[in-house]
Amino acid sequence: MHPLDRADLYVGLTGIDVPTGSIELGEGLDLTSTHAKFLTPLTLVNTSMSPTDAPARIRPAYWQSATRERVITAQLFVPKSLADSFETRFELARFVVLVLRLWSDPGIGLHVLSSHRFEKLCDLPDSDRPILLPVETQPRYFALGTVDPQSVVPSLSWVQENWRTAYSLYSSSSEFRLAADSLDSGQFIPNNALILLALWGSLEALFSPSTTELKFRVSALIAAYLEPLGANRLALQKRVAGLYDMRSAAAHGRNRHEPEHLLQTFELLRSVIIRMIYNKSVPSKEFLELKLFGVE
Repeated sequence: MHPLDRADLYVGLTGIDVPTGSIELGEGLDLTSTHAKFLTPLTLVNTSMSPTDAPARIRPAYWQSATRERVITAQLFVPKSLADSFETRFELARFVVLVLRLWSDPGIGLHVLSSHRFEKLCDLPDSDRPILLPVETQPRYFALGTVDPQSVVPSLSWVQENWRTAYSLYSSSSEFRLAADSLDSGQFIPNNALILLALWGSLEALFSPSTTELKFRVSALIAAYLEPLGANRLALQKRVAGLYDMRSAAAHGRNRHEPEHLLQTFELLRSVIIRMIYNKSVPSKEFLELKLFGVE
């Protein structure tokens, strides 16, 4: 049994400021403002050990500590009544954060899980010690952020209305799950070529049931899915084909891509995922072929 199976779950978020009060997301989940500061220490201990040392001599003067500060500014509450297991509630919480990144701000961080509200942690008695679990402790190697920070709070209404549809797709479609996870975790992959391959791998899973003529097939179907028949569709197909060339070069060890190509691929995959959420479905092969040839 996980220690958080019997506790409510509080998910500590960084990089997002929510208004005073509670934003109800439905199903018992809500998002509130809070404040807590976490220090992530790295301690070097020089024990002056060698294979012949017995016992080891710890030398406190050689302890060195470097700390990195994370400030929790919001918490997502997931009640224990929502599901029996911690794993189920954590997956749901992680997915809601994924949707927040998808729509509101990709810079939002999921830093720590707690069994208690973050603003109350320091006041708890010794008999009621909190359970704290770190989650995202690694740096972002290709950090994304929103262009307009002022739009984050107004955008939360979209998350309220659509996260359940998105979670239904995530739970029922392996292709949608791969696409959503690739978009969400791409910032943390420590190699730009690997990020590009992960993003395009999920696009290929959605738009290429065949392994032949990948470049044209994938670019044409993506363009048909996102744009109506006409000049804009043709222009998008050419842009997507150009991005696919960068993916192919990366797959063969030729890093011709620039950060802008990576950013455009993130944006392309984001547009595809949002369209699927609006449509409440993952496009089938038959649907895409009809779109490709202008049959509505």
